[in-house]
Amino acid sequence: MCAGLLVGCGVFSNSDDRVILPPDPDPHEYLYVDLARQTASEKACYLISPISVSVAPLNAPGTQAAYTRSQCFWTVAQRTARPDLCEHVVSVSTLLYSGHANNRERCIQEASRVTPSSGIGIIDHDAMFELAGFSIEDIDALMRKHRLPENGRYCLIFSREFFEAIEQMPRFSSDDDLEQMKKLEWKPHPFLAQAGFLCEGKFANGSE
Repeated sequence: MCAGLLVGCGVFSNSDDRVILPPDPDPHEYLYVDLARQTASEKACYLISPISVSVAPLNAPGTQAAYTRSQCFWTVAQRTARPDLCEHVVSVSTLLYSGHANNRERCIQEASRVTPSSGIGIIDHDAMFELAGFSIEDIDALMRKHRLPENGRYCLIFSREFFEAIEQMPRFSSDDDLEQMKKLEWKPHPFLAQAGFLCEGKFANGSE
């Protein structure tokens, strides 16, 4: 009956993994996907559980289920035009929803035909600072250190200090993932070179 009623029924899909009742993502994990997109770095992806699954029933058949962690790496792969990150993408289907099209091959194709993006999205910067363990005093000190204007708090998201503090955020992954995170190096975000923005020229040499 499932096959007759639901075109994208997961049990009949050709995904890497098939799970019956996968755990829902913790709300923090969705924030980490947004953070990875914002910083154009895969570092936050390593905080995400490898088994939590996001479902989008209204998506096209084959794209209705995905590991949240795979979504994160896919997002950064596209944003930075780095198909190598697609090695972290694993497709998954649930009992009702198929995610076979959210696979490594399609990730590579999409990441290979785009150019790096320097734009930014919308993110709750204050929530990110809190998760990173930044106190109000810490933020004020960094604002002074980097000579940021009062309305430029969000620029700290692109700083080396914040990049390093991502390791302190609540983690839903393994100690091995933490070690992988620590190996990543901070790089200036392309946004810092865009003329006319408050963050322009900041952190160009790491910690000023």
